[in-house]
Amino acid sequence: MVSAFLSDVRRPWLWLGSALCALLVAGLVGVLICMARLESQTSPGFDLVLRQAGMSLMLTVAAVMGSFSFTSDYRAGCFTRRVLLFQRAPAFTARLVSTVLAALLAGATVGVLFGVSGELMDSAWGITPHAVLAFTGTAAMGSLWGFALGSLIRSQMVSLFAVPLSLVLPDLLSAPSRNVEQFLFPVLAADWADHVAIHIPATGSFLGAMIWLVVVTAVAFGMFLKRDLA
Repeated sequence: MVSAFLSDVRRPWLWLGSALCALLVAGLVGVLICMARLESQTSPGFDLVLRQAGMSLMLTVAAVMGSFSFTSDYRAGCFTRRVLLFQRAPAFTARLVSTVLAALLAGATVGVLFGVSGELMDSAWGITPHAVLAFTGTAAMGSLWGFALGSLIRSQMVSLFAVPLSLVLPDLLSAPSRNVEQFLFPVLAADWADHVAIHIPATGSFLGAMIWLVVVTAVAFGMFLKRDLA
């Protein structure tokens, strides 16, 4: 397990993917800030709207990057070679842990950059530990969700569309099903992040999101142990 993990964290693409994730989210948030500034729409509640948009982007981008962490190597045959070298369980676990670790770094970076952008906008908002924690936790949840789905799907092209679609599922529900959306993973993760960012505990949402992640990851791990790698 330790050898597999050390091998994973030495992969250049792991940290390059983390940097790309952070740059993409930060760039999109920067575009939103510039558009708002040009239209003079920086109202007092602008930081709340921008933070929610940023964390939604963070969740989605981290999930896609998490899925690619599995599917890119699987398609190239690298994961099969890692299984032959480290066995299935250590190879899967090490890749999962290293992916989440890289996502944590990306989320923390975006959280700090978000605070810096507020300082540059006449101190409209600033760097707070709770906002950084919200972005960091969102990135970790997204990467874990994406990795688990990617290992189940295995196709990089399919996961590129299926993983983001799984995160916008609550918005696609019909009116009669709206009462169910509060129990879905994307809503629980967003609710937890929104509350943590303003220093309000959201234990119920956190536990609900964790249950989703544990179940999906357990299913993905079980399938990985049983399915043919060819």
